[in-house]
Amino acid sequence: SGYTLGLAAGEGSALTALLPAGHLDKTAQLRDEVTRAMQDKTVRASEAKQATNAQNRQMRAATVWVRKVGRRCQNALQLGIALPPELTRVGRPATVPLMLEQISKTLAMLGERAADMDSVGPETQPLIDEGRKLYQDLQQADAIQERARAADLPASVTAFYVKKAELYNALKIINNAGHELYAHDQAKASRFSLSILHRRGSAPAEATPEAGSPVQ
Repeated sequence: SGYTLGLAAGEGSALTALLPAGHLDKTAQLRDEVTRAMQDKTVRASEAKQATNAQNRQMRAATVWVRKVGRRCQNALQLGIALPPELTRVGRPATVPLMLEQISKTLAMLGERAADMDSVGPETQPLIDEGRKLYQDLQQADAIQERARAADLPASVTAFYVKKAELYNALKIINNAGHELYAHDQAKASRFSLSILHRRGSAPAEATPEAGSPVQ
């Protein structure tokens, strides 16, 4: 859009006379709207990625805690403390809801048997406190990740692509007018092309304005 609008500006009134009234201003406005939408999508994608990373970190920390609890309880069992089998199993829940459920149940059982475990090993309360904090942190990370995912609703995505389509059509109209203006000169007419959209690396020759043409 910057290339095409710059090219059109260089042609001045000769080209605008072949366009609907205010078409160049409308095209510039569409360009700005698409740019803002792209920036919003990039920000949302970045936020969603950061939220997912935070959730993954909390899941790893929770997995380590579950492992620690399992080993601590296995030792207590070896030392003669009667414990529920669930406390001595070293599991690894695969999803956040399952992990939250396991932490919650484990905390309840640890609280009930803390005094017995303390009698044969290190104090259990710090382990309980660590689990409570991990539960809160994981729950919060999961909520943030869900909000980040919900921020990119299908309706907003649809609106983004509609704006892109409108901008594409507006550029086609400018290019068609350029070809009409230079119907007698194919070299100049070829400058009005959307091939720049498909370029890889430098722009193709036909998409490069002549020397002196303003480019935004």
